[in-house]
Amino acid sequence: MPPHPSRPVALLDLDGTLMDSASGIVASVRQAYAHVGLPAPAEAVMRSFAGPPITWSFTTHGVPAEQLDAAVAAYGTHFSDVGVWDTRVFDGIPEALVALREAGVLLVVATAKPVRWAEPICAETGLTPLLDHLVGAPDDESETKGEIIGRALTWVRGAVGEAGYRAVMLGDREHDVHGAAEHGVPCLGALWGYGGEDELRTAGAADVLTSPADVPAAVLARVTG
Repeated sequence: MPPHPSRPVALLDLDGTLMDSASGIVASVRQAYAHVGLPAPAEAVMRSFAGPPITWSFTTHGVPAEQLDAAVAAYGTHFSDVGVWDTRVFDGIPEALVALREAGVLLVVATAKPVRWAEPICAETGLTPLLDHLVGAPDDESETKGEIIGRALTWVRGAVGEAGYRAVMLGDREHDVHGAAEHGVPCLGALWGYGGEDELRTAGAADVLTSPADVPAAVLARVTG
């Protein structure tokens, strides 16, 4: 018997890739810095908090270890109450997801946003019916993007069985590129997000896309054929 064709899979970052969540994240980051008595970074720096694990971002941008837990807690409180809902799906993303689903691609979100926030916001914005599965960070946000992607791929292997899979990641930050590379998965960079072309290419993105309209063809070129 001929072998089963591999199932095409797209792993999808959430913040900065499927949805524009920067304004809600920035407001919560600003609240966290005020809570611990530190000056907030510049607006452009705070926008870079969208996507990576929040503990990494705070540590990278001046929050000392002894204040890290307090900053994360203050961020979480404000984000749960206010920031999580200040978001929108990027124009063209629903159409791209529909096209990929119709082409037989398994769509799995792999996000550093904790599941307790990622699931309700995907439901609220209408993304949930367009996706096959969502894997997010634990509540303490202790995992790296590579670990989150690893759990997503474990789910994929269970879903596709003996057929196997061919996967590609779509993300807007270096963490997406590096995390995917840990598992031998190429990453397409989303230039409509928060990382920028230099960051994505330096990290080793397989290609960079300028618009969500480019996503279906670019993904299919990597996972089919």
